[in-house]
Amino acid sequence: PGATPQRRQSNMSAPNAFEAPKQPELSKDQAKDALTQTIELTKQPENMAKMEAAKAAMAAQPDNMMMLMMMVMPVATQVCMPVLQKFGFTADQGGLMAYVAATMKHKDDAEIAALGKEMRSTFVPEALEGVIGMMLAGPAGGGVPAF
Repeated sequence: PGATPQRRQSNMSAPNAFEAPKQPELSKDQAKDALTQTIELTKQPENMAKMEAAKAAMAAQPDNMMMLMMMVMPVATQVCMPVLQKFGFTADQGGLMAYVAATMKHKDDAEIAALGKEMRSTFVPEALEGVIGMMLAGPAGGGVPAF
């Protein structure tokens, strides 16, 4: 008489809005190709101007990680969008981080390591380079800066 009815659990689960979409893996050749294309994009005058403006806005607090995320990451994502989309990554900051992480899986290749370092130097102030490397390497990577 006083029992509450049991709610029936459904086997149909809705997609989790907070779950990141699966991002692609890159072969060594794809990583080299993607990094080369990204570097070419960053050297275009309009993209260089956008990145310099974002870095200048961040210059007041060069070691502030939040400023990097708020000022530089959106511009970097915008600049890299054609490469992200071409290689199947989402066209957002999560896609950009997954893209960098996918290229870093081949960090033992000297050419990829050099290309990755060149690409990141366009976006990441030197003061934050180590922090970014540790973030991207994550616990599985031992937290060692990769490039």
